[in-house]
Amino acid sequence: MAEGRRPDVKQIARQVINLLEAELATGGYDLLDVRVFLGGGRFQIRIFVDKLATADEAGGGIALSEVARASRTAGMLLEEADLFAAPYVVEVSSPGIRRPLRTRGHYEAVCGEKIDLKVAGSSRVRGVLQEVADDELVVLLSEGETEPEVVRVKLERVLEGNLDPEFDVQAIINADRRQRKDAKRQIRQEKAGKRKKGRPKNRS
Repeated sequence: MAEGRRPDVKQIARQVINLLEAELATGGYDLLDVRVFLGGGRFQIRIFVDKLATADEAGGGIALSEVARASRTAGMLLEEADLFAAPYVVEVSSPGIRRPLRTRGHYEAVCGEKIDLKVAGSSRVRGVLQEVADDELVVLLSEGETEPEVVRVKLERVLEGNLDPEFDVQAIINADRRQRKDAKRQIRQEKAGKRKKGRPKNRS
């Protein structure tokens, strides 16, 4: 790494995408995005993958074993390409709840949902994706008593895109409580069933 010159992590991410995308697609994976970070003198390469949609089934729902296979493929290709002058670490993961969005197809698949964009030349755009038209994202920024504001963002200006789900914290807590109650009830029922089986039958 050259002294005093900070590497362009966005350019490096594009190089990694160009290197991996076709090969991962051959293995049945959709390369959602690559995020590159630099710290402590080394690169961290964060790669997000999912199952690729096919004619027979929809994409999504990648298993841990499939993530592991994608990680081995990515690691091998990066080692062979020797892209990095500094040490690096590769982390391959499933999309998570804040699913990365990169291609036109990724955005078309989430129309009607809330997204979070980092846009070149501005701070952030957050709102509901209305449509993808002419390589632009049409985003409804806010809803209320006044006229909702709609903005158009060129796909080429998006530095990072993610789903931006809203959470009802109390609903999550209640669901967790219900799950634990159900688990305890099931344990009690199983214990009661074992006790019944163990009782000797009365003989008349």
